[in-house]
Amino acid sequence: MLAQVLASIVLLIGLAVAALGVVLPALPAVPAALIGVILAGWITGFERIDLNFILWVGVLTLLAQGVDLLGTYLGSHYFGARRPGLIGGIVGALVGLVLLPPWGLLLGALAGASLAEALSGRTGSEALKAGVGALLGTLGGIVGKAVIVLIVGVMSFVRLFGG
Repeated sequence: MLAQVLASIVLLIGLAVAALGVVLPALPAVPAALIGVILAGWITGFERIDLNFILWVGVLTLLAQGVDLLGTYLGSHYFGARRPGLIGGIVGALVGLVLLPPWGLLLGALAGASLAEALSGRTGSEALKAGVGALLGTLGGIVGKAVIVLIVGVMSFVRLFGG
């Protein structure tokens, strides 16, 4: 029982870091949850959280990273961003994150994509539309990662305390 309590605390810490990492990309979101799951499994002797379960959480971790990138790409692309807008959105998101965490991530994606598109010769409305796409795509990636962190958390606690 003591091992389950300790494993729960470690798992909660991993999930808390993961939840913060969803909105603060400087923190490793889903990889932090994976580390918490691995440590919880180790603490309990891999009885309830076994290597097979850890492998599935690893697959979800990779999926989360893909969802994040794919969301930004699809959002930008759907709203008409070209290569400069895609690059500008990524650079803007990173700069925005440093200057105005955590909201700067979204605002920076919007500003970076819009500015890059405008500098590449697009009209103001086309550039702004591409920027909105970058913002929505980034937001979609954040939501996707949050859902995956939630799934990992629920599955892990069910596994840890389930019959």
